Amino acid sequence: MEFDIELASYTDIGKIREKNEDSVLIAPELCLGAVADGMGGHNAGEVASNLAVSILRQTLSDLKSKKISIPQDFEPKLDPIARKLLYASGLANLRIYTLSSENYRRRGMGTTLSAVYIEPNASAAVHIGDSRIYRLRDGVLKQISKDHSYVQEQVARGLISKEQAEKSRIQNILTKALGLKKDMRCDVIKLNPQPGDVYMLCSDGVNKGIKDSEIEAILKKPLSAGRLCQEIVKFSAHNDGKDNVSCVVFKMLPKKEKSIFKKLTGFLKNN
Repeated sequence: MEFDIELASYTDIGKIREKNEDSVLIAPELCLGAVADGMGGHNAGEVASNLAVSILRQTLSDLKSKKISIPQDFEPKLDPIARKLLYASGLANLRIYTLSSENYRRRGMGTTLSAVYIEPNASAAVHIGDSRIYRLRDGVLKQISKDHSYVQEQVARGLISKEQAEKSRIQNILTKALGLKKDMRCDVIKLNPQPGDVYMLCSDGVNKGIKDSEIEAILKKPLSAGRLCQEIVKFSAHNDGKDNVSCVVFKMLPKKEKSIFKKLTGFLKNN
């Protein structure tokens, strides 16, 4: 890997919500970060989002340590990292769907999921719902995920503008989310991270209080990943705060040269 990675997360309950149904995950040992925004009454949203990130982490960890393996007939034509992400998110979807079906108090339970996973020689993102994944490269911010929502479908058809979609009263109606169907499938996005890139994952609560141009301005600041998360979440919560507000930030930093002592230690360990 030709760069070092700094990873951080931050979440805020917002101004009016009684509980936080967002779940954020950072797993430095896996180079994994995720945001999930749950939905459903009787604490079901909180349960769904927590299941999504915890099952994703555990499955990828078990695959890495070879405690489990992916069935050979599961998406055999895809890249290995895409298969891992789809397999892990599929297990999360099935678990959430099963709980929702078995418990009437959790009917309709579901969650968004946006995650970035980086291996030494491969990287990809998995996404479903209206949480978002952004990439800042060469000073330019780009949303690399696609919102699975009714208003986004209207934007794609040219019926309304993106600005109108952001203010729509029905912007929270999702067309896809984990747990809604037994066979729900996430999008997989191939990544090619480079030194200097910044990736940001966020729940839709962030976008309600901050514009993309304002996100870009903050991510350009020479701050740590943790400080960037805090600035974005606090800025959005201050301006809106009607929803839970959560984000995860990856910073791709130029690889640091090892000291002579560390090089010597590494040499002795390998000989």
